Amino acid sequence: MKLVYMKWLDAMSDDNTWQDIEDLKKQELRPVEVVGWILSEDKDKVILISSYDDESKTGGGGVVVPRVNIVQVQLLNKGMQIPFKQGDYAN
Repeated sequence: MKLVYMKWLDAMSDDNTWQDIEDLKKQELRPVEVVGWILSEDKDKVILISSYDDESKTGGGGVVVPRVNIVQVQLLNKGMQIPFKQGDYAN
């Protein structure tokens, strides 16, 4: 699977309260940024997962992104190493 950074435009809904029509007309698509593995893709959509366990072949955090909503995709280097010692990020 490819590990990618993706920026895409998500649908937005109002907060289910009565609002002025002119304010509702001002709503925009919301930019979303995600890092994940491409689980599958076709001409209409890309399915990403944010967590993956290679040993058990399971994953989680799935999202289906319509291709027409994708703004940017960048392939990330899975082999990139970051200097790290256990406990570096402990509170």
